[in-house]
Amino acid sequence: MVTELTTPDRRDTEGSIGIGAMIVFIALILVAAVASTIIIKTAEELQQNAENTSSDTRDQISGKVSVSDVYIVTTGEPMGATGTDTDVDTMVVIARVSSGSLNVQEGDITWYISCIVTLDDGSSFSTIDTLEADSLELDDTDIPDGDEITAGTTFKFVIDLTPTDTDTSVTLTTADFTAPTTKGDSPGCDAEAGVGAVLNLRVVVDGGGETLATLKVESLTLGKSVM
Repeated sequence: MVTELTTPDRRDTEGSIGIGAMIVFIALILVAAVASTIIIKTAEELQQNAENTSSDTRDQISGKVSVSDVYIVTTGEPMGATGTDTDVDTMVVIARVSSGSLNVQEGDITWYISCIVTLDDGSSFSTIDTLEADSLELDDTDIPDGDEITAGTTFKFVIDLTPTDTDTSVTLTTADFTAPTTKGDSPGCDAEAGVGAVLNLRVVVDGGGETLATLKVESLTLGKSVM
C-alpha cells in the first residue's frame, strides 16, 4: 500500500500566522493602554501633591505671627500656700504679624502652653493649656473680632495659665486628670510655672503658620522676660 504525501495548504499556514500576529498586536495595545493609564494617573497624583504642598507652603508663609517677647504680669500661689507667690499666673506676649502675611484676623490666633505635671505619688502627666488669643493694641485697645491684623503690626495678648489643681485639694493627684465635668476643669500649667520651669509656647494662626518658643522662668520678678 502506497501512502500519498500531501502538502499543507499555503492558505491555512498563512491564516494561522496572521491570527497569531493579530493576537500579539492586540496584546501590545492592551499593555500600552494599561501602562499609559498608570502613567497618566501617577502624573495627576504628583501634580495634585505638588499643588497641595504649594498651597500649604503659601498658607504657612502668608499667615504667620512671630513672638517678640513674653514677660511676667502677675504671680500666684496655685497650691494654696500663703505668704509667698510661687508660680507665674499671667504673662503678656508681644507678637508681630510677619511680613507678607495676609488675612490674619482677630479670632484666628490660638496659643498653646505645654508642660509636664508631677503628681504627689511621683508619676507625671503632660498637659496642654490653650485658649484663643484676645488680641490687643499695644495701648490695650481691644481689636474687634474679625478685624484683620495687617502685616507688620505689633500687638499683644495675655496668657492666663489654667489651674493645675482642678479639684482644689491643694495636692496634685490623678483626680486632677479625670475627664472634666464642666468647662475649664482640664488641668493647666499654673502649678508648673515656678522658678526654673521651662514651658513650650506654640502660637497658631487658623489656616496659616505656627510659631514655637521656649519660655524659661528664671525669676518671678514682675515684668521679667521669659524668652
